[in-house]
Amino acid sequence: MNKEKRKSLLITVCVIVAALLVVGLAVYNTLYNSGTVQRSKVALKSEHYSVDGMMFSYFYNSQYQNYASAFSYLGVQQGVSLKSQDCPYMTDGGSWFDYLVSLTRDYAKNMLTLCEIGRENGNELTADDRAEIDGQLDTLEDQAKTAGYSLNEYLRLMTGNAVKKSDVKKCMELTALAQKAYTQVMDSFQYTDEDLKAYADENADALKGVDLYSYQFNAASFRTYDDDGNPVSTSAEEADAAKKAADELSGAADGNAFESSLRSILSGTGMAAEDIDAAVEGAKQTHVSTAALPSGVSEWAGSASAGDATVIDEDSGDTFTTYLLTKAAYLDDTHARNVRHILFLNTTYEDSSKADEVYAEWEAAGFSEDKFIELCGEYSEDPGSNEVGGLYEDVTPGAMIDEFDSWLFDAARKPGDHALIESEQYGWHIMYYVGESDLVVWETQAEDALKNQDYSDLLAQRGETVTYNEKVAKSMNA
Repeated sequence: MNKEKRKSLLITVCVIVAALLVVGLAVYNTLYNSGTVQRSKVALKSEHYSVDGMMFSYFYNSQYQNYASAFSYLGVQQGVSLKSQDCPYMTDGGSWFDYLVSLTRDYAKNMLTLCEIGRENGNELTADDRAEIDGQLDTLEDQAKTAGYSLNEYLRLMTGNAVKKSDVKKCMELTALAQKAYTQVMDSFQYTDEDLKAYADENADALKGVDLYSYQFNAASFRTYDDDGNPVSTSAEEADAAKKAADELSGAADGNAFESSLRSILSGTGMAAEDIDAAVEGAKQTHVSTAALPSGVSEWAGSASAGDATVIDEDSGDTFTTYLLTKAAYLDDTHARNVRHILFLNTTYEDSSKADEVYAEWEAAGFSEDKFIELCGEYSEDPGSNEVGGLYEDVTPGAMIDEFDSWLFDAARKPGDHALIESEQYGWHIMYYVGESDLVVWETQAEDALKNQDYSDLLAQRGETVTYNEKVAKSMNA
């Protein structure tokens, strides 16, 4: 720090101290809530970019929103400061506020690191980038007006701090620059077939999976009642019945026998037919990572052969799960697939009318891929693909939502196939099947793992130069 900066800092500190001594805490709180204190202090700084206290507060609020819906399940008390509530995720002790601050710190640090990398690549915000940011701010302003507030009032309510539109704009600009760099970094990682095979050999447990059936029997499902609806069975009797059902199911020699036996057992409990269908369908699992299975099951599945079965007794003594292995551990050599789509969000459109109209326009152009790419750029609301013609490459089974996945991995699918499908979660998708990827599933898994590791290593190395001021970060209202 040079002398001029040190002098300026000392003057600022003296002025604040004098304010406290002369006019008391109320005036300081007013100064703090206006944002003067936080906005003039830097929470994180790299060589060319920085995040001040107000920007940190905005990023913190994003982390808060990610957890807000789950707080009640995590034992977090509403209306009580997060600074006074212990967080179980802080291994060395700390509050929920401390935990969210640590997440925000790591996020902002990685973002600044990426911005520096992007700067070296000549990255700048384009006119389109700035227009998109302005559009996001307009949307935020509309939300504020709908709620009856100005945008700055709305932001203060959201964050508990005096965050302004200008702060949010700076956050969005840094995020856009970081996203550009992230794409460049991930695309720069290239691996040979030998690299992928070596990773698979060294991490077989993580990449290999098994095919199996499983079903969990709970003692409560075998409770019996008298004519008045009062339970008459004892806990021990119910547990015995559940154990007997699990043992009976374990006698199945293959998948068909498992499904048939499960249907018979569940019918005996009085379960509705549609619920039985759902239970049987959900019992089948394909290429489940052995590492993802419960520890006892993982050990069994790793050494079992097709047709082997086991019953796992939970510690509670009233839950029993039957597992049947139908295919021993293997690398998934299913080819990944490449696909394009145009998304019409159900939050934007009430029905499929617009999607039908665009689909008809594409049909009139002979369903050409070039026309699809043009229409995608004009209409698609998927920010992850609309700038690349809706293209998703190396997609593996289960990576997309169910309706998307089912269409893409239909056994009859062939290059050039197209359709308009609806997904309950998002809306309508105009689909165009490009073809199989050169990579099979295990190769894409190995490539993703290598990329993620190299990405983490790069951020750790380059992020060492980013400085962090904990006092500024923890000075937020929360």
